[in-house]
Amino acid sequence: MAGKPHSNSSFTTVSTNTENSATPTTSIKTRYTSIFHYFLHLLLPPACQLCGEALPTDSSAPALCHACSSGCIQEAPASCPLCAEPYAAPMVAVHKCTQCVQHPPAFTWLKTIGIHADDLQLAVHELKYAGRFHLAHPLAQLLLQRLHREISNYAPQTIIPVPLHPKRLRERGYNQSLLVAQQLGSALKIDISSDYLLRIRATRSQTDLTRKERQQNLHGAFTLHGAITPQRILLVDDVVTTTATCRECATILVSAGHEVAVVALGRARLHS
Repeated sequence: MAGKPHSNSSFTTVSTNTENSATPTTSIKTRYTSIFHYFLHLLLPPACQLCGEALPTDSSAPALCHACSSGCIQEAPASCPLCAEPYAAPMVAVHKCTQCVQHPPAFTWLKTIGIHADDLQLAVHELKYAGRFHLAHPLAQLLLQRLHREISNYAPQTIIPVPLHPKRLRERGYNQSLLVAQQLGSALKIDISSDYLLRIRATRSQTDLTRKERQQNLHGAFTLHGAITPQRILLVDDVVTTTATCRECATILVSAGHEVAVVALGRARLHS
C-alpha cells in the first residue's frame, strides 16, 4: 500500500506564539498552574513507576528510572527477523525461524521491547494484573524508543489493540493492550480503533498451552465489526509467546485488505 498516512483532522493545531496570543487571563492561569505543579512536586516528588526511586524534579509524565528502563531491555543473541522469536545463539546469517518458514504469518513484521523477563516481566505483570495503569505510558515510551525507525518507516494509519473477550474484560476491568495502544496513538497522533477487531469467543488461558493448542484454542475467536478502508494497521499486544494470537488477528485483518505490523511489550522464549 503506497502513500503516507492522511492528516488526522481530529488533532487541532494550536499556536505556540505565546508572546502575541497570550492574554492577561492566560498569563495568570499559567502562573497559578506553575505554582500548583511546584508544590505538587514538593509534596509528591516524581518517582520511578516500577521501583519507586526518585526521579529528576522536571519529570512530568509517569516514567521509569534509568536502571529499570535498562533492565526492561533484554535482547536475545539473535532472533527471527519476522516474528522476533529469540534464538539461543548468535546467527552467522539472518534467517527466519522454522515456524515462519513453514507457516508464514500474515503480518509484515513483529517487534517488541525485548525478552519477557526480569524488570520487563514485572512491569507487564503489574500493568496487566495489579491495575497499575500508569505503567502503560513508560512502557509505550520504551516501545517508541526501541522501534522508532521501524514504526516511522511503516507509517501506520490506524492502531488496533488485541481485544479481550467481553467476559474477560468485565473480570479484569480494562484491556492492558488498549492502554498501551492509547499511549502510542497519543504520541504518534494516530487514531485508535478498539471496536473494529472483536473477540467473539471466550477461550482458555493461553499460559500453559503448547503452540499447537494455542492455535486450536484461538480458531474462530476473532471477527471484524463493520468496515474501514484498507490501510496500514499497527496491532498492539502485551506479550507474545507462540505468535498464535497475533497470527489469528493479522490473518483476519489482511483478509479485509489491510497490511499489518505488530508491536508487543515482551517476547517470551518459545519452549514448545
